[in-house]
Amino acid sequence: MTTEFETDHQGEMAKMFEQRVEAILKLGIEQFGLPVGIFSAIGEQTYEIRQVFHPENALTPGMEFDLDETFCSQVISASKVFAFHDVSDSELGSHPAGEKFGFAAYLGAPIVVEGECIGTLAYGSPVPVKAFTKHDIDLVQLFADSIGQAVAHIHDRKALDQARKDIELSANTDPLTGLYNRHYMEGILRTELERSNRYGNAVVIGMVYFDNLKNLNEKFGYDAGDAALKLFAKVASGMKRETDVIARWSDKEFIILMPETGAAGALNYLQRLTERVGVEDFEAGSAHPKLTLSVGLGIAEAGDTLDKLVSRASIAMHQSKQS
Repeated sequence: MTTEFETDHQGEMAKMFEQRVEAILKLGIEQFGLPVGIFSAIGEQTYEIRQVFHPENALTPGMEFDLDETFCSQVISASKVFAFHDVSDSELGSHPAGEKFGFAAYLGAPIVVEGECIGTLAYGSPVPVKAFTKHDIDLVQLFADSIGQAVAHIHDRKALDQARKDIELSANTDPLTGLYNRHYMEGILRTELERSNRYGNAVVIGMVYFDNLKNLNEKFGYDAGDAALKLFAKVASGMKRETDVIARWSDKEFIILMPETGAAGALNYLQRLTERVGVEDFEAGSAHPKLTLSVGLGIAEAGDTLDKLVSRASIAMHQSKQS
């Protein structure tokens, strides 16, 4: 639900930004009497058209140019508005941008976000126009500043969203293995059991016990034990289906939720996982100890609680360990 909301929210923000830029481009075209309006983004040496109005569609979004071949290079280097009502009668008369873009008149302003010029707002005409006034120059910079503020707002919102995601991920993730933690798995299992009790959905979990983790820690040190756990997490994550959920349940135990899976399929996965981990070439110093796992299956029954389901899987796992 959170992901869907964020996707919708970010999409709505992008749409609103495009509409804002479109309105500014149209307003500038009308105000300055110039038929072409461009919102661009710049890189170190590149100029990309993001949004544009051109009466003949000779310029379209996504077109890229060498920055030095655009009038905007002058705007960027000077960090101020450039206004030429007749380019041929100006210092830019021989600039290649005049021919490349077909501009005989040009009015452009830098778009600055947090002190960095990230693009330009520019207007142009294929024929000379009357001289621009101070009001025109102030207004085009005002338009550019408005776009810059909108960009800054989007960046701030994305930064806040990312920070919240990072916090949520940290709260739900085991820091050593990168798998989900017990807190997260408990929430998922409670939800699945509620659905099962309401609609009869099957809930199947596997419990995995790391048999020789204690021995690895005592014989080779805790770094070796940590490396073994990370290796298990990598192998298990690579083998699981997209819908499966794996979590570290305790120091030596992991739980794997396998939705829409029957007992046979779940056991097959656990057996393949055990075999795969067992054949991994694990190094602990100069030794190559074999990693061994014990596994047990838990299948939810009507009215099961979280504790009952996990206990069932734990009992099956311990029976496997002793056999």
